[in-house]
Amino acid sequence: MLENILLLFLVIDPFGNLPFVLAVIGNAPRQRYWRIIVREVLIAFSILALFAFSGDQILGYLNIERASLTVSGGVILFLISLKMIFQSAAEIFDDNYRDDPVLVPIAVPSLAGPSAITTVMILRTRQQTGLLELLAALFVVFLITCGILLLGRRISFYLGQRGVQAMEKFMGLLLNLVAVNMILMGVKEFAF
Repeated sequence: MLENILLLFLVIDPFGNLPFVLAVIGNAPRQRYWRIIVREVLIAFSILALFAFSGDQILGYLNIERASLTVSGGVILFLISLKMIFQSAAEIFDDNYRDDPVLVPIAVPSLAGPSAITTVMILRTRQQTGLLELLAALFVVFLITCGILLLGRRISFYLGQRGVQAMEKFMGLLLNLVAVNMILMGVKEFAF
């Protein structure tokens, strides 16, 4: 379960999303900031829990092989990791969401984006992770994510902008390694 928690933490990437979250709602009053964070984390958790629950049915309905899902998930994670390494999260979205970012862009696609959805489906189908174990791992990751984002202003103050950006780049490098490994595992599964 610890491996799943680490993988989901790297994919959901609260430190990488922190500069973006602060850029979108960082100027909101404290109570509103906290309310938005808790709401968006709950929405993202619900979306990923839904895919954890119904991932098998979705793959079966679309007639997608597990190796294809693993390779495509690895490619998506690889592209996301490159974006994390070479582009700051705050540059990805514009100012259109500052008033009240319900669902978009914090819950989706930042926290529960394509890479997180694909990872949840891969863990559930290819690695045969039990539903309760996966939901528990998601709960732990989102609890940590919520804590990091709630303390975002303080973390940003102590680390400074360079420190937060360095953390984002480091998480991108780790995610890049996970992505390449997923692609290799998918190719190996398909070939053999």
